[in-house]
Amino acid sequence: MSSIEIRTLTSIPDQRDAIAIFDATWPIEGGGTEITPNFMQALVHNQCYLGGAFIQGKMVGAAFGFIGMEGGFHLHSHMAAVLPGHRDLNIGTDLKLHQYQWALEKKLPFITWTFDPLVKRNAKLNLLKLGVEITDYFPDFYGEMIDSHNAGDRSDRLMAKWSVTEKGPQPRKSITEIKPGEISISIPEDIVEIRQQDIEKNLEIRMDVRKKFLASFDEGFRVVGFSDSAGYILGKPTASEGVRE
Repeated sequence: MSSIEIRTLTSIPDQRDAIAIFDATWPIEGGGTEITPNFMQALVHNQCYLGGAFIQGKMVGAAFGFIGMEGGFHLHSHMAAVLPGHRDLNIGTDLKLHQYQWALEKKLPFITWTFDPLVKRNAKLNLLKLGVEITDYFPDFYGEMIDSHNAGDRSDRLMAKWSVTEKGPQPRKSITEIKPGEISISIPEDIVEIRQQDIEKNLEIRMDVRKKFLASFDEGFRVVGFSDSAGYILGKPTASEGVRE
């Protein structure tokens, strides 16, 4: 397998290639772009993060983020995408780790991003492999989304917070046994397939998961881990316990 190179993107041609990857991942009906090239250049020039993943000189993945101030100065990772045919090579993880090192060098204490709570592969990557904390559940966070991937759905999102320290990321093991006092919120194995085949079924599942998350958070529960069979595991951790390892 060819080695993967990850680097920041400062040239306009590289930026355009990254934008093309974003637009291919979230195509807009009738054409259009997620971020215009001139806007991207302004963002990169002002020290926003833009990274690309290359195989044999070809860009196959990209990630973009900007400096946020909610909760203190940090990197907010807004977009990350990998081209079809390259999605089982851990490129998404490599891009996140590159962001982590970028944030560490700039002395930013944490990274945030949102992700769809129904997408199981992303939940496992974020909670298990990267070891993030889940801070919030936002119903319809982006409002109506016009790209063909999300059209007709609701843009509910979980907010991930990834502490950046010299120790590096702290992965977790998948939970195999739910402790007394903990609860679970299950999600489908592949919500993307369900969405493509039956949008109403997709919305039914989303509303059910939304209701459970919001009610659980209101009661003081927080996400403490993930189980491959049971989904999100929530508990009421004390200050000393935090999340489960």
